[in-house]
Amino acid sequence: MLFFLRRHSILSRWGALFVFWLAMAFPSPSFAIYIQLDGIADVKTNFSEGCASIKDIGNQSERLGIDAVIFGDYARNSIEFGAKPFERIFKNTTEGPSVLGRGASGFISEINDNDRQLKETLLIPGTETIPFYYWSGSNFDKNLTAHNWDKHLLIVGMPTAPEYEQLPLQNSNLSLNYTDALLNQFIILGFLFMMSVGAVYKGYVRVITAPLMVLLLLLTINNHPFQSSPYDSYSGDKGIEPYQNMIDYANSKGAMVFWNHMESDSGIRQYGTTNLETLPYPDDLLKTKNYTGFQVVGDKPMQMADAGQQWDQVLLEYIQGQRDQPVWGYGGNNYLCEDQNGDKLGSVRTIFLVREKNRDTLLDAMRKGRMYAVRQIDDNRLSLDEFTVQDQKTGQQATLGQELTSTDFPAIKIKLRSVKGVKKTAQIQIIRNGVLAKQETVSLPYELTWRDVDNKQEGRAYYRVKATVNSMDHLVSNPIFVKFSDTPGEVVASLPPPTQQKTPAPPVRVPVAPKPASPTNSPVAAPVIPNISGAQTMAKATAPPISIPEISTPSIEQPIVATPTPPVPPAEVKTKAPQQNARPPVDPKKLLRVVVDGVALRKGPGTIFPKIINLKKGAELEFVRRTNIELNNKNWLVVKRGNRSAYVWEGVVKWDQPRSAESN
Repeated sequence: MLFFLRRHSILSRWGALFVFWLAMAFPSPSFAIYIQLDGIADVKTNFSEGCASIKDIGNQSERLGIDAVIFGDYARNSIEFGAKPFERIFKNTTEGPSVLGRGASGFISEINDNDRQLKETLLIPGTETIPFYYWSGSNFDKNLTAHNWDKHLLIVGMPTAPEYEQLPLQNSNLSLNYTDALLNQFIILGFLFMMSVGAVYKGYVRVITAPLMVLLLLLTINNHPFQSSPYDSYSGDKGIEPYQNMIDYANSKGAMVFWNHMESDSGIRQYGTTNLETLPYPDDLLKTKNYTGFQVVGDKPMQMADAGQQWDQVLLEYIQGQRDQPVWGYGGNNYLCEDQNGDKLGSVRTIFLVREKNRDTLLDAMRKGRMYAVRQIDDNRLSLDEFTVQDQKTGQQATLGQELTSTDFPAIKIKLRSVKGVKKTAQIQIIRNGVLAKQETVSLPYELTWRDVDNKQEGRAYYRVKATVNSMDHLVSNPIFVKFSDTPGEVVASLPPPTQQKTPAPPVRVPVAPKPASPTNSPVAAPVIPNISGAQTMAKATAPPISIPEISTPSIEQPIVATPTPPVPPAEVKTKAPQQNARPPVDPKKLLRVVVDGVALRKGPGTIFPKIINLKKGAELEFVRRTNIELNNKNWLVVKRGNRSAYVWEGVVKWDQPRSAESN
């Protein structure tokens, strides 16, 4: 008995291994070849303003079943106000804990050490930056205000401490990156200072030259060229320049950069004794370029995720060739302390599609947009089990962040459920090119296959999905792009955008007639393959069908003639030809006509059944009966094409004439 159980166990293991390799050899559809990792991003620790340590965050995340944590501690948390013209010397500084304040090398090493110790949760360094702020008002009027202090960019993927230390931040480390712009003023002040030193040394009116020397020394020190940022906070608003400068720096280091909480509540808040004012800034998505993405899901629903808002405007610019790369949405947890101001670790998640679980594959998914964002009120979050766009002619399909080359109307497939299986009612929106293309209120779990026959199939398009249960339970996906073409293509990643030219269609091989000298050959050699295939190709181009036996008999002298028989008068053809392939006349009231190109007749009522034939627009079908199987509130029909029965979806055909009551 023990031998039997041991043998059975061995066979089971070999069977499981066989199934695994079979799945690898014959992969399932695009979405199914990825695994989904639950991630949380923009999590702060006690390195900046968070309450918990990196280790505590890692352990808590592992207990919650979170697969990855992307940290977002403040890079520099310092605000300064000084007296002009010596604002960098005589100043009041309010500084909180930060990555650079406590040491970037310690921050990175602590994350990496804890990452190695955890078995189930990945820990990934990231930092939140404050690229710029500027002052207005005065202390005397008690209206001193720092503007744009809460305008932040999240940077992910910088692995070494020197890259953090050279971030272009105000009030930060010395840097050589911006000396060119500041060097001329520094040289002039330094020269004047040396002149004053010489004047004092030679005793020229020291009552004047000595104070002048001190003044020039202070000005020279105050205006040194080794600034951490080319922008100061005393010259007013610099618009989008400081933020684009930070984006460019992150890109130069191979990192990703995301706009954060762009729809924060406007107004003024206190930071120590200073007023801080930051207005919502969603339009900055349109003003900046080359960033990776933005926070599309947060503690509350964001209007930027709605159809036609700033995100869609940016995506439209991308598909129209006005941008080099698309923009992805991620879910920002913005976590500081548990149960403080409603904070919950894992209340907002980013779900990554990866092929294996490690740091590199997760960062690759984040960079290429293979992710969707979820807001959840408890453990029973929404799960987008499938979202693909398919070309039904070629069978190719694409998923989140990818682009499909299509020759047909795109077919969108969606599978949505709650992870605990509890029934929910959700509103699902499919947004195409910034327009709400389809909206339904459904019960979960839910599956949809929808062929977008309203798509004009011109240029490029994109599709994205929103699913909403309530303000605390919703989901936003990244887009899938479609490029329409007359020739089938392949699924390609959208980052970077494809730059390959269209592959020209292979030239049609035209059958060549044999030279006049060839009739001297023996008749046995007549059925050479090129001659026969050429005859078939020519026969298909003519109206009357020609059977194979008729092709084998033409004389060698006239290979281009379709048939050796003399032409038959049209009247005689009408009387003779129908008798061989005759079928009963069709009732005109039962005729259907195909309304789009590429309609497939299938062996059964559904897209899972094999295709029999593809029809062109205007083809006629004979109605037989209506089935009770529906797709998008339209039934599958049984029809006849010639003498063969098949199934077709009612949404792609129309009645040629008003049908009678009997045809129902």
